[in-house]
Amino acid sequence: MIVKWPLIYQKSGPMGWYQVHTPFGLRYMMMVNMDDILVSLPYFSFASITKKVPDVVEANPVFTYDGKVLTCSDPKVQWHVRMLKPVSEYFHTVKVVSWLPLADSPKIQLSRFSSNVKRKINKAVSNEIVLETGGRELIGQFYGVFSHNMHRLGAPTMSRNFYGNIVEAFGKEATVLIAKHKGKAIGGAIWLKQGDYSEVCWFSTLEDYNSFYTSYFLWWECIRLSIERNCKVFSFGRSTRDSGPHIYKQQWGTKNTSLYWCFSYPPRNDQYRIGPFNLSMPSRKTLSFLWKISPCFIIRWLGPMVAGKFY
Repeated sequence: MIVKWPLIYQKSGPMGWYQVHTPFGLRYMMMVNMDDILVSLPYFSFASITKKVPDVVEANPVFTYDGKVLTCSDPKVQWHVRMLKPVSEYFHTVKVVSWLPLADSPKIQLSRFSSNVKRKINKAVSNEIVLETGGRELIGQFYGVFSHNMHRLGAPTMSRNFYGNIVEAFGKEATVLIAKHKGKAIGGAIWLKQGDYSEVCWFSTLEDYNSFYTSYFLWWECIRLSIERNCKVFSFGRSTRDSGPHIYKQQWGTKNTSLYWCFSYPPRNDQYRIGPFNLSMPSRKTLSFLWKISPCFIIRWLGPMVAGKFY
């Protein structure tokens, strides 16, 4: 199934597939022009690189990877790529992706978890949490949970339409999962599949229902769906190394791979462009505090513009 990437990135900037000459042959990398910087697969964990020839390939610029360093045919072009290894002298690696090798059946997979994880999954079921799955029609319920929780945490989000476009772009390879209690959405996740690999980049549950073990219920349903759809690997998505979410994922028996966000230029303070002006973004700590105390009507308007710069 071909992902309709323009649906996701149509408002981020011009998107294209660029040639990458490697020791293993010619490859193609999808990049989006964001504020005159070519960014590989913004908002996802790492770049999309394929040896399959896309329908349309950009003639310029052309990239070369010699096995260690990525270079561009036009030295004036600035780029930012997200990889599983460093490809530039300028990079940071504060993020990790946590992934789980999958068993052949949900029953076998469940048996591999610790007794504590299995107990909490069973407890969630006994608390009468039920699952609803679907497509774009469930984005409203997902976004209600996700945006509320991100506001509480002091983090901006993309627009509701952005997440709806992701589900539409992936088509049958996307599923929205909603955890419900007595008809109320208390958790939500967007599950995506490519080949035999599945990932959940966007996941959230309501804090008021933590005692119901909603997150255990919902993660397990994502894992079970992956097995039923013949995936070999399930990814919990990225998180900051040694953070609370990262530590939480370890109890599922995950393996961890460092993510390298590589730049063709020395990293600088995030900026936001308004017409001819570049305004410095506040620090993450300052932004988080301001976000928590801001009214909902402000963050719904400003959130997508800010989130695009930080994620």
